[in-house]
Parts: sequence; structure tokens; C-alpha cells
Amino acid sequence: MRHRTKTHLLSFEQIRALFERANVGRLGCVRHDGYPYVIPMHFVYSEHKIYLHGLPKGQKIDILTSNPYVCFEIDEMITLLDKNVENPCDVNTAFNSIIAQGEAKIVDNLDEKKEALSKIVKKFTPHLMDKELPENMVNGTAVIRININECIGRYYL
Repeated sequence: MRHRTKTHLLSFEQIRALFERANVGRLGCVRHDGYPYVIPMHFVYSEHKIYLHGLPKGQKIDILTSNPYVCFEIDEMITLLDKNVENPCDVNTAFNSIIAQGEAKIVDNLDEKKEALSKIVKKFTPHLMDKELPENMVNGTAVIRININECIGRYYL
């Protein structure tokens, strides 16, 4: 298994493409009591950063404020590799995945916040991208930027 994880690495271009086509990633952080906390979130990838959005209060914000070190994971299952397989233990999966580690920061700069939210609108609701974002919604939304320190993509086909 270890041999495969070293030889089945996605290129930077493949990683960027997976970031662009994936709709949901999982934000992993550590709660105050030491337990992991993983949240599925919509995101946008831009200039080697990940932007997330959500409510400005709650457990996620509390955790990130006290401990900004996070992990972000994306995966896509392509297919089961089960043709001509007689033993269930021999079934495998074709997949692509990314694990990124970095530091999360709540975005305070209004211009960066609007730009990130506009990119999220463009990715998920492109038919609304020429609409102006209401100021009260921008102010009432938390935008989280993950500055990626380490990122690795893997595949198996």
C-alpha cells in the first residue's frame, strides 16, 4: 500500500482541476476538548487558497479563532474496480483525493470578502453572478480563508 501512495500522486494541474470541479470539501479542525471536528463545506479555490463561507458565530468560528491549524479534504470516487473479481476483499476503488493543510483566518478585509463571495456565487450559481451582493448579507457572512501550507493529491485507477 505504501508504494502506491508514493507513486500515485496527482500533478499540480490535476490538483487544481479537482479543486475546481469538486463542490464539497471537508474542513477538519480540533475542538477545545481535543476531539476532531469535521464539517462538509462548499468552497472555492483561488490562488493556492481555499475560501469557505458560513455563519459568523458558532462552534466552527470558535474553534478556528483559538486554533487556526486545519486540514481540508476532497475526494471523488470514480468507480468500483470489481470486474472479474471473485473475492470481496479484492475489490478496489478508482479515486482522486486531495488533503491540504494550512492556517485558517476569518477574512476582515471587505474587498477580499466580497471577491471570495463573488467567486463562490460564480462557482455554484453562475446565472446570478452579475447580481450585486447585498451589503447586509456580506456583512452578516463569515468568510474563512485557508492559506495552504502543504497539499498532496493522490489517485488510483
